[in-house]
Amino acid sequence: MNKIVAEKRTYSSTPNTHFHYYGQLILPLQGQLFIQAGANDFQLNHETLLYIPPNCIHTFHSMTSNEFLILEIPDFMLTRRELLEEGILCKFNNHWKGIRFLIQNEVDQKNVNTSALKELYPYISYYLLQDCLPKSIQYIHDHYHEKLTIRKLASLEHYHHSYYSEWFYKKTGKTPFTYIQEVRLNKAKELLRHTNLSILHIAIQVGLDYQSSLTRLFQKYEGITPTQFRKQRISDK
Repeated sequence: MNKIVAEKRTYSSTPNTHFHYYGQLILPLQGQLFIQAGANDFQLNHETLLYIPPNCIHTFHSMTSNEFLILEIPDFMLTRRELLEEGILCKFNNHWKGIRFLIQNEVDQKNVNTSALKELYPYISYYLLQDCLPKSIQYIHDHYHEKLTIRKLASLEHYHHSYYSEWFYKKTGKTPFTYIQEVRLNKAKELLRHTNLSILHIAIQVGLDYQSSLTRLFQKYEGITPTQFRKQRISDK
């Protein structure tokens, strides 16, 4: 598969099992669809959408009249985090309604403009990853200012802590420690840009005990100190 494809499909009550080498986004139009992907069972309706990654064996069927909008994405367009092992379910909110409208508009044309779909995909990918973060990763974003442990994060995914780091790396391409540090760093940058809080106060705000810890974090990832970062942003204005 060398290009992105979009079309409308209906599903029968007969279970069908298969897999494919591309990613697949399933958006609701009407009815329900039941899908087992990997070890998880999903029910799609007007409130949900599903992303199925490449090589994920899945079984699907529907017991009602239905229609879904399907977007098939070649693997070379997918980010590392979209080349995961399990399907992910998202809430069908307003920005997904906007995305569906744009895709459906292309599908309703006599000749689908695959270039337009390709240009739209980074926008789709952004919301897919934002809205479909696994529980433990969302927990990091919500609780970065607290003490975070592998055991706590692993428990949110119902994994043993010894396996969790491997699973996390497959999801993000980073270790949990690195991911947490980067989340804290980005929040610290935001506070340095938009507040007059002291460096120590910002360090505490992002979950670090000491000002020196924040300084080491900046020197590791930015090559400068927090104070130098703040001064650069002031001079750029």
